[in-house]
Amino acid sequence: MAKIKSQFSYFTRIQKYVLKHMSLRNNFWTDDKYSSLYWISVLIGSFALLVFLSYDIVLKWYDSPVNRFNINEPRHMSENPFPAITICHNDPISSNIMNLASVLKWERKNKTDEEWQTLNVVYDMCSWKHNIYKLEKINPKIVYNVLKEFSTKCQDTIKQIRWKDKIIDNPCEIMQPIFLLNNLCYSFNALPYHEMYRQIPNKLEDVLQTGKKWSILTSNWNSDDGYSTNNKISNNIPWNMKSTAFWNTVEFILAQNDAHYGCSSKQGFTVYFHSPSDVPDYSHSSLKLSKSSHSFVQIVTHLSLTDDGLKSWTPEERGCYYLNEKWLRHNSVYSYINCYVECQVNYTETLCGCAPMYRINSSLPVCGPKSNECLANAAVLIQRAYRTCKCLPSCTDIDYELSYSTVPKNFSYIKESLTFLNDSTDSNNLASIEATVNLEHTWPLRRNAKDTNIGYIGKIAGLTNLCRGVSLISILETLYFIFINPFFH
Repeated sequence: MAKIKSQFSYFTRIQKYVLKHMSLRNNFWTDDKYSSLYWISVLIGSFALLVFLSYDIVLKWYDSPVNRFNINEPRHMSENPFPAITICHNDPISSNIMNLASVLKWERKNKTDEEWQTLNVVYDMCSWKHNIYKLEKINPKIVYNVLKEFSTKCQDTIKQIRWKDKIIDNPCEIMQPIFLLNNLCYSFNALPYHEMYRQIPNKLEDVLQTGKKWSILTSNWNSDDGYSTNNKISNNIPWNMKSTAFWNTVEFILAQNDAHYGCSSKQGFTVYFHSPSDVPDYSHSSLKLSKSSHSFVQIVTHLSLTDDGLKSWTPEERGCYYLNEKWLRHNSVYSYINCYVECQVNYTETLCGCAPMYRINSSLPVCGPKSNECLANAAVLIQRAYRTCKCLPSCTDIDYELSYSTVPKNFSYIKESLTFLNDSTDSNNLASIEATVNLEHTWPLRRNAKDTNIGYIGKIAGLTNLCRGVSLISILETLYFIFINPFFH
């Protein structure tokens, strides 16, 4: 026992000697000024190194706290909606109804204001470059009248839709009319008007008598939650595919009637593929289609998800919005495209005092051709003041990539099977497009935190211990000697 006490006393003396003579605190101020200067330099240098290394960690945390990576859990195609398909006729004004050549010869003094506004609407929709008397603002009623009287109707453009193995009678009943800039288009499988918009553009639907059947349906899908399990699968709106079987396709047969004077120098059709909850936009995947041709499109679905652990973060920190986090004035469904388009509309109305044609507002006049420069300036301002729009991607984002091939097709060989053909439709003026989903499974990208708060604290604590020799025990010891010990001695 005496031997053990002797050894313990020996180690205690050694410990006291080390603490007394080896502590950095005791080496700051000595009789040797060079030694003191050395240890002060060590202290300052280690602190500077700590700040430098910690700054890099903190900067990465604030600049890019979220990382995306592939996940191993595939998602079946039946869980994703089939894309909305928006078809735009490149000749939006029917030259068989309006004599476009004579319209261009109009003189301002011989025409009423209503007639001149009509010409300006046609000028914009046809993307003309002719020199005419341009108006700055147009009455919305004139725009609707032009659409009703002179536009190329859905019935004249979309002749047949085959969804999977079923031919849809009266296809225009499920095609919703929509403006894409100044071009009148028709959307298939998009969300119904009453669910897509706060201010329903049903005036287009009423004027053109198109999309009535689709617009009364109710959607049971949204991007954050997917399809509702309360409804039967057959009632899913928007529609989806269940497999990649050969009959799981959608096919459109389109018609373009020949005319002596065309509205536009462009012929055929432009077809856009986008999320059912998105307003169609030029940034979406698209292809051109001309008559006497057939295009086969294979669609690859790209999906981005967000980890549930990020829901408590602010949208700016996680870099995305959930559907209930960002309110839009016109659209009831949030997406990046919807936010950007609405921001452009708001800037245009403020800067120009009129509404662009693709978002007709009954309380404001429609911007005429003379306002095109103002519209362009509004678009530039949006780019420069990007942060003021505060548009971020959706936390559940869906996009579609296309691969397609186009071949010539002689429809006269199958005209017996085309029940819609009549004396006014020539089989030589037809075109078709067929689309299907390429893969049965999608491997989404998941938005996730690069590290947890505890992980970042651990990294900084490790650097502090490396550079300054600081640990939790030493911090508590320091606090003890500063705040507690003086009261007891």
